[in-house]
Formats: sequence, C-alpha cells, structure tokens
Amino acid sequence: MKIGNCVGALFLLLFGLNACLDDHTSVGDKELSEITITAAYDTLTAYFGEEFVIDHLQVEQSGEELPLTYEWGYGSLNMNGDEIAGYPIRDSLRVISHDPRLRYTFRELGKYGLSLKVENGESIRFKYFVLQIDTEFSEGITILSRDEAGKGRLSFMKTLTKEDQSAGVEPSFRTDIMGVINPGIEMEDVTDMVQVESRLLVASGSTGRIYNMDARTFDVEGMTSFQGTYPTSSFRKFAGISAHNNMYILSDDKRAYVYDCVQDELVLTSYFEDVEVNSSCIGYKPVFVNYRNSVLYSPASGGLYESAGKFAPFDIHAVCFIGTNLYVVSTMKNSPLQVYLASTPVTFPNPTVLQFYTSTEAIRIDGESICVGCSDPKCIFYTYDNDIYCWKVDQQLPTEPYITVPEGMEITTLSMDPEEKLLYVGLYEKNSANTLKGSLYVYDAQNRDLISTYRHVADKLVRVIYKKRV
Repeated sequence: MKIGNCVGALFLLLFGLNACLDDHTSVGDKELSEITITAAYDTLTAYFGEEFVIDHLQVEQSGEELPLTYEWGYGSLNMNGDEIAGYPIRDSLRVISHDPRLRYTFRELGKYGLSLKVENGESIRFKYFVLQIDTEFSEGITILSRDEAGKGRLSFMKTLTKEDQSAGVEPSFRTDIMGVINPGIEMEDVTDMVQVESRLLVASGSTGRIYNMDARTFDVEGMTSFQGTYPTSSFRKFAGISAHNNMYILSDDKRAYVYDCVQDELVLTSYFEDVEVNSSCIGYKPVFVNYRNSVLYSPASGGLYESAGKFAPFDIHAVCFIGTNLYVVSTMKNSPLQVYLASTPVTFPNPTVLQFYTSTEAIRIDGESICVGCSDPKCIFYTYDNDIYCWKVDQQLPTEPYITVPEGMEITTLSMDPEEKLLYVGLYEKNSANTLKGSLYVYDAQNRDLISTYRHVADKLVRVIYKKRV
C-alpha cells in the first residue's frame, strides 16, 4: 500500500464525513456544539502483545461544553486496489474501548483501520487512522554473527516509527534475540542469512542445517539437518530464489542444493548432480561459478543455463549483479595484466565487453572479495586486502581504495540498504577487550561519508541485512 496515498485518502474521507455530519448538526436557529478532533498522526504503529496508548488527541467543541462519549474500534482495511476504499473498514467494527484515552493490547498482526467516534448529544465526529500492528522485530537492521566456536548470534535494531522519533527514542541494537525469542536453541557454525518474504533463513556449515524462522518474530519454526539424506552437505552461502519458494544454496562439497522454504525440504536436482561449483552470487537469479573451467551456471526451467566456453580464455575473479545483469571481472589466462570486464544476462548469450585493457599492475579483486552491486550510480563495491573499492562499470578497475576502515578492524561483511543509498560494513576487532568484538559502520554510498557507527553489537559479523516488514 502507498502510505502517502492512503493518508491523502483518509484526509479526503474525513473531510467528506465531517461535511456530511455538519449538515445536520443545526436545528432551526440554534447553533449546536460541533466537535473537532485533532491528531498528531494519521498512521500509527502498535506492537503485538504490548499495550498501545493514544493520548495525543485534542477534542474540542465549538459551543457549549457538553458531556462526550467515545467509541474506539478497528477492522481490516477496506482497499480498492492500492488505495483505501470510500469506507476504510471492510469487516464488522470490533469495539475495544469507550475511554477518551485508548489503552489496548492488540494480539493480531497486520494493517487495519482504526476508528474513533465522538458524540456530545448534538453532533457526531469520526476520526480514522491507518494502524499497523507489528512485532517489535518487524523491520530493521539484522546482524548474524558467530563467536570463536561458531555459535550464532542475532542482533537487531528496529526502524523507528514517527512516534518513536518524536519521543526522542535513540536507535540501538538488541544483541540477545536468540536467548529472548528461542531460549535453549543455539545456532551452530553459522555461515549465512537471507530473508525470503516472511521467512528468515540461517545456514549452518558443519551440521548441514537450515534454521527457518518467522521473519516478523525471529521464532525458529524449523531447524532440520539434511546430512542424513546428503551426508556431505555443508552449507556455505545462499545463492537466491529461482522460482516459487526454491532457495539455492552453495555447499562446501561443491554442489548447489535447492531448499523449499515452506516445505522445509532439500533437494539436489539431477542437473546439478554432475556439476562442480566453487562460488555463487546472490541477486536477480542464482548464479554459480566453476573457477577451474571458467564456467557460469544459472538454473533454468528443468535444466541449466551455462556460459560454456565464453569465458574459457580467462580466469574469473569475481561476479556480481547490478539489477538483472551479471558483471564479470576476469583476466587472460597466463597473462594476468590483460583485464577483461564484461556483462551478461543469466542466459549467458555472448557477453557485452565493457573494458579489455592492459593493466600496469595486478588487479585488486579476487575470489575472496565480498561484492555488492549498486544501480545508481552503476557500480560495484567490493573488498580487497581489508579496504573497500568502488568499480564504476563504464571505467577500468580502480587502483585506490574508496573507503579505508580504522586500523585494527577487519572487514567481514559488506551489504547495502534496500534503497542502495547506504553501505553496511561489518567490522571485527580481534584484539578488543570487549566481549562483543563486532561493529557495524554505515557509510553514505555516494560520498563515502561515515553516517553511523554501532560499536560492539555482535560477535564476528557474517551477514548484515535490512529485514523488511512483511
């Protein structure tokens, strides 16, 4: 739903209702006491299971101060496509209070219409709100980290609502999510994390396990180990959704498995049984790399797309998506100063050559680089030798770092916010005296300004994502 449009529709609806009601609040020459309701916000957020309070309303009468009666109720939003319908509550109104100050604990998740009716015996006034009922963990930055034994930790910082911001709430991370939400469950040898609609998935290497959580609450609803069926499975990295709920996963046994997020099932499809892969790239579609043969693979309907011999003369160093196109960094075999930069769709037709040139020094990107694409400007941020570089894809590879992190900190993960404006950099201070040695630095991707620092909020960071509301 488009919140701006919804709020606009509510104002129009409110104005229309007020006008209709005002038409019959005068009888003869007597001027009746009309009611006005003023609210600081027209969109509100309540948290599941926590008492919700509305005390910012102003209710005034134009004439005699008469006794007022209140009725609060809510129901499902009545939508007309992406817009709110003429009457904003679709089902029967559930009346929840008759007090001027609403205090109520909601035990349903979702988006609703909230109604307030105020009467004084002479006039009636309605006020409507868009009410989002979330959990405390519905939306925000989520960090997966691991301690020296591989035990996983989830740290979370919620996105502040307008009410939070007005109240002066400061953003901060909770570092105890697993202990609070899933007491008794320890995530072992964690290697990666991804959100798939309403599911939050965490991969384990040595146990061949997928921790499957409700993304809204962090409740672990499945934690199946698949080594009984596939003894050599050891999950290293999520590679992305191909179709429906099928999440492809790179395993240390150089295979690509398919995990059904809803059915909690793992499959090694026949077309991947004899294919060896060393790396993967998450993005528009799952892509896998065989470095030895310089071949790229991507799932197709009932089979595989593969680049065959298109990159055979080159050593592939890195692949990364920007939008629907895959960008490939490679050098000529036996001539590493000959740099070949290309782009290709996932069907791997003939690549588009971006740059083919002789470098004066060895390129600063390799198979260990963490890469993330950015659409505007069209560039790829990547790590090398504990610095961050930025390759604008219409240019040659850079030779100087874009961002240099503080001394004594190791870059362990790199990602971006959903709008691709912010660069999330996970850092690890091995020699720190703090129990939690992991920190998150947030940079402006356009001008590399350091915007925020969150020190000692995790163990060694594995993955940082912006968990979206679902």
